[in-house]
Amino acid sequence: MTRLSLRLARPNLLASAVLLVAVALYALLTRRAMAGYMDASGLSACLASGADCQALARDFTANFSVVIASYRWITLVPLLTGMFWGGPLIAREIEQGTHRLVWTQSVGRLRWLATKLGLFLLGATTVAAALTWLMTWWFAPMEQIQDDFGRLNPEVFDVRGIVPIGYTLFAFTLGAAAGAIFRRTVPAMVLTLVAYLPIKLGIQALRSHYRPPLDVTYAFGTTSPRRNSGDWILGSEVVDRDGHILGTVGVLDPCSAMPARAEAQTCAVEHGYRFVDTYQPLTRFWTFQCIEFGIFAVLSAVVLTVAVWWILRRAA
Repeated sequence: MTRLSLRLARPNLLASAVLLVAVALYALLTRRAMAGYMDASGLSACLASGADCQALARDFTANFSVVIASYRWITLVPLLTGMFWGGPLIAREIEQGTHRLVWTQSVGRLRWLATKLGLFLLGATTVAAALTWLMTWWFAPMEQIQDDFGRLNPEVFDVRGIVPIGYTLFAFTLGAAAGAIFRRTVPAMVLTLVAYLPIKLGIQALRSHYRPPLDVTYAFGTTSPRRNSGDWILGSEVVDRDGHILGTVGVLDPCSAMPARAEAQTCAVEHGYRFVDTYQPLTRFWTFQCIEFGIFAVLSAVVLTVAVWWILRRAA
């Protein structure tokens, strides 16, 4: 049974190996280019000195905007794994009737299911872990620009740490369960696509509430102390000396009527206006990673239980 499952998994494993090689080669070439530019432009030295490097950072982002945007495609890998690995895993055999042949031999339903799910899950999570390691290595030079590429940045967070493995587990089990229930490959793939994205986005919308956010207050006209710290800034408000929220700078009265920016800032300071940033600190990165991974691991266990129950009790 193991040898048969490995033969069936060969196309998936081959395609994954090609993907990993292609991503690794692309990551190697682009990282060398980005690191070389940061050294040549003086951005690395500026960041190391703690100086104001906003202009250099903007130039870097502008020069490598297409390259930087390309990593977002990696976030689709868990979904594709669920559609093309999980969806056909059980549905294809039920469609073709080959599952009955296996069950009439010495292989029971439970062993058949455990072997197939175990091997394919191992392959899928291995690919996810390898891609995550590649992304972690690739982001190392850019991570110095904490404001844009900090690990808690919502887009960067999704391709770092252990959450990509959780996404992959959930997408795969969702596809396998859909295949067991609908017994057709295409409907299983479509359901995986339709169900995975809303659930993933819904849980990610809760991420900022995994732990109570912190606040930092600083004087009007000064720089936020959390700037370039890698913290996830959730919002910024202007408050008066009593702590009442006033809104954005452009609607402050009476200071908004000042003709010059310097005069408006002086007026705001005299009235005791301050900024308050609400943020999640970078030190919570692994806490948030574990929480989100745990959520998707539990969801995966529930979906996998449904798939196993359906095969053992319902599928014929």
